[in-house]
Amino acid sequence: MKRIYNLDKIRGLTIISMVLFHLMYNINFFREISWYNGTILNRVWQLSIALSFFIISGITSTLLSSKKNIIRGIKTSIVGALISVATYIFARDQFIVWGVMNGLGLSMIIGGLLNNNRIFSKKTILMYLLFFALTYNIPRNSLNNIDFFKYLYNLNIFPLGFPSDKFVSADYFPIIPWIFAYFSGISLGSFLQKKNFYNKYGTDNLLAKIGRYSMPIYLIHQVILYPLVSIFFS
Repeated sequence: MKRIYNLDKIRGLTIISMVLFHLMYNINFFREISWYNGTILNRVWQLSIALSFFIISGITSTLLSSKKNIIRGIKTSIVGALISVATYIFARDQFIVWGVMNGLGLSMIIGGLLNNNRIFSKKTILMYLLFFALTYNIPRNSLNNIDFFKYLYNLNIFPLGFPSDKFVSADYFPIIPWIFAYFSGISLGSFLQKKNFYNKYGTDNLLAKIGRYSMPIYLIHQVILYPLVSIFFS
């Protein structure tokens, strides 16, 4: 299949947004940025990046077979596990227990296993986004007043979205609610296939190239940014 540059461009925009967000995060660590630190803009910006990653990944999954999606999910989960090990060893104060790669990886595996067009269609795009919104605060102990869910929180089932009070992670993307964003992407991808979107490849450019290398950029950008910002402010 020919490369779909339009999809790469959207991915490229997302990765640029993420790099800029983390650049501001690093600068704010040394010198407070009033419009960034703890503001609604900060939260909306962060949420837009994460949602884009899950939705784009869901769209991409419709171009692959069930087997390839499961393999992709396993590889992404391994990357997530390596990030956990690396942060534990080299940046204990930024230890990531179940970050975006873990959440994406498990979503890919589940999506691959559920490879069923009846639950992913035009009608379910908004439905899954609604589920995402309704379950968004579950990892923040929003159901702790209900005995059954309180039991789940106490069990610390953090991959599912029921962390205990003692759970700490610098980056946290549990299955609930994030799998619903991924499912919305699968639904949108299925709809785009029917609309022949994937035959409108677009043209290659710098933005598309950035999108194609989103994984390496994700893995190394903070390794480069943080020391540079640290040197600048020292």
